Amino acid sequence: MRKKIGFSLFLFAATFAGIGVWLWNKPHRNLSEETASFSGTSEELFDRISSLNDSGRLALINSTIELEGAVLEFSKTDDSTATVKLASSKTDVICTFNSADVERIPALMPNQPIHIRGIYTGFEEGLPGFDMLPTITLNRCILLDAATESN
Repeated sequence: MRKKIGFSLFLFAATFAGIGVWLWNKPHRNLSEETASFSGTSEELFDRISSLNDSGRLALINSTIELEGAVLEFSKTDDSTATVKLASSKTDVICTFNSADVERIPALMPNQPIHIRGIYTGFEEGLPGFDMLPTITLNRCILLDAATESN
């Protein structure tokens, strides 16, 4: 009886260890090949999100979003992270880029048109009394197109 219990525990632990190794080594999503579940501007995305109830917003989490707009702020903290904030009158859209894509991102300028795709990770209500706009967060963004300024 003890051998059966010991073998069952071993089999149980080995199964979960195998699942853990598989999940750890699973390849990441390739956003450049995925089709976006939403495509538009940050204002259109805000209108869609704000019209949804909580369960609808939860269903949108982890979906691929494609946005076009103008850069409000661009920051590179180091060689591994870059963040772009899109200009919008209704909401702040924060896009964080992967470390692999940071080298390929040029120095973006304010008001420069940009076309990005990322994974929607959340919506945070703003605080009207503190002049804080609602915030939409996209992670693992990729730069699809950025217009260059011509002199």
